[in-house]
Amino acid sequence: MQRRLKPLMSAATLILATCLAAANAVAQSVPDIVGTWSLVSLTVVRSGTATELLGPHPRGQLIFGNDGRYVLLVLRSDLPKFADGNRESSTAQENKALVDGSVAHFGTYTIDAARQSIVFHIQKSTFPNWDGETQRRPFTLTGDRLTYMTPGSFGYGASTVVWQREK
Repeated sequence: MQRRLKPLMSAATLILATCLAAANAVAQSVPDIVGTWSLVSLTVVRSGTATELLGPHPRGQLIFGNDGRYVLLVLRSDLPKFADGNRESSTAQENKALVDGSVAHFGTYTIDAARQSIVFHIQKSTFPNWDGETQRRPFTLTGDRLTYMTPGSFGYGASTVVWQREK
């Protein structure tokens, strides 16, 4: 009887250790990204050349809450002001500059530790095609620097987004 139980106990111990390790990996990954991040760069490669998608010195914030919610806003640092100071009477050219120079979305997020990905569950976005989508962003976290890849959208290929943790 004891001979039969020993392999079962060893297998159960191995399964328990694996489950605890996986749970620990996820538990360590989520707290590591919780907080406020400032945009460093948003780069897309076109014809072998890296281009800052939102121009030089883009601005943005990404906030990961410990409640699983997030909000993201990125924009050009040189967005022009509306000439008459009124959003409701802006020109087509002013609106185009705003749309071309910014994107925002919010919703919930999870961390897929096995794939080392942030999973955005987008509730709403200034790019409405993303509303209701789930998107994975493979990421690396080195100290206070978070880097991830975005899917190819907006007519461009995949881009690399770099964030710096706010202190």
